[in-house]
Amino acid sequence: MLKSITDLIKDTVIPPVCAVCGRISAYYLCQNCISSIVPISSGAMCSCCGSPLPEEMTGMCGLCRSEGYGFTAHRSFALYSGNMKEVIRKYKYKKVFGLGLVLAGFLSEVYEKHFAGKDIDYVDTVPGEHTELLAASFSNRLRIPFAANIIRIRDPERQGGMGLAERKVNILDCFKLRDCLAYKGKNVLVIDDVWTTGSTLREICRAVSSGGARGIYLLTLARRI
Repeated sequence: MLKSITDLIKDTVIPPVCAVCGRISAYYLCQNCISSIVPISSGAMCSCCGSPLPEEMTGMCGLCRSEGYGFTAHRSFALYSGNMKEVIRKYKYKKVFGLGLVLAGFLSEVYEKHFAGKDIDYVDTVPGEHTELLAASFSNRLRIPFAANIIRIRDPERQGGMGLAERKVNILDCFKLRDCLAYKGKNVLVIDDVWTTGSTLREICRAVSSGGARGIYLLTLARRI
């Protein structure tokens, strides 16, 4: 599609630049910065949460066996480090929402590899402006309905610096379903930006499960090391 005259003038006066490295680029993320992001694509991983495991191990990690997160499986595109971390920070905190198409592409790559055969009925997400835009972009790309059925009913305190036990209490009863019958017997794919301890997503899963979901799958852009 041809750019409008306004866009052409704007790009001539202020050329578009990569949101990460600042070099002139036709897109919000240049090819060099994209190439520096290494997807999690090989090696042993927990069958449930997707965390890396020693090569000799198989099945679930110790946390998934003891914690009972309440989802069927979780996978991330990359580790939360380097340019992947910077891209998420620019998208989430600096509101460079033009990065959403690139990030939706990252999620699509993971989806095709791990969840394409799971008969997903709906996409949903942790409530928030940046996550909802990302989920909508992913939904359009994969042609899976974005339900936007999860709502926040109270705001937890900021979780930075909290331990796992504190995070569990802090996030408790923060979410519920707008329509408690929408997910009955359905497979739901929940999208978020970063997996840290899984506390928020555990609570999201509790809300989705309360609606009778058959399977709950999680996709995140990155996981903390």
